[in-house]
Amino acid sequence: MLVDYADTLSRLEKGLGRHYAQSPSILNVPGVSVALKIDPFYYLVLRPAFFELLGKWAAVPPARVEETLARTGNLVLGPGRQGYDKPVLVYEEGTRTVLKLPAEFVPAELIDRAVVLYGNEPGPLSVSGLRLVADQREALAGHFAGVTELAALAFGTPQQA
Repeated sequence: MLVDYADTLSRLEKGLGRHYAQSPSILNVPGVSVALKIDPFYYLVLRPAFFELLGKWAAVPPARVEETLARTGNLVLGPGRQGYDKPVLVYEEGTRTVLKLPAEFVPAELIDRAVVLYGNEPGPLSVSGLRLVADQREALAGHFAGVTELAALAFGTPQQA
C-alpha cells in the first residue's frame, strides 16, 4: 500500500490545530502540554504522548504519525536518521526542579502552521518557559548536526536555593 505522506501531514496539522482551538493548554504550558516551544525554531514534544494524541486527533495510527513526520522532514533526526534516544533534562524558568523526559524535537513551523491555519491563532506561538539544562548542549548539538541548531535561549541553569 502506497502512503500519501502529504495527505497524512495535512490531516495531522488539521487535527492538531482544531484540538488546540478547543484546548490551548495542549501546547506551551510546562507540566501540562505535550509540545513546548523551546526556541523560535523548535518544539520539544513528549514521547510517546505527542505521537499518540496527534494520531488520535487526526485518526492516524501513532506509528504512522512518527513515520510521516520523519519522512516529511518534520521530526529532527540525528546521525543515522534516528530520533533522540536519551531522556532530556528540563526545568521551568524560575524554578530549580529538573525533570527527565523522553522527548523528540519538531520544527516550530509545523506546529505554528497548524495553530494559525486551524487553531484560530493570529500568529506563531511564543517561546514557552521550558528550558533544557545547559549541560546537555553538546550532546544535543550532535543530534542537530546538519540542521539549524537549538538557539542559546533554549538552554539554562535551574535556580539554586
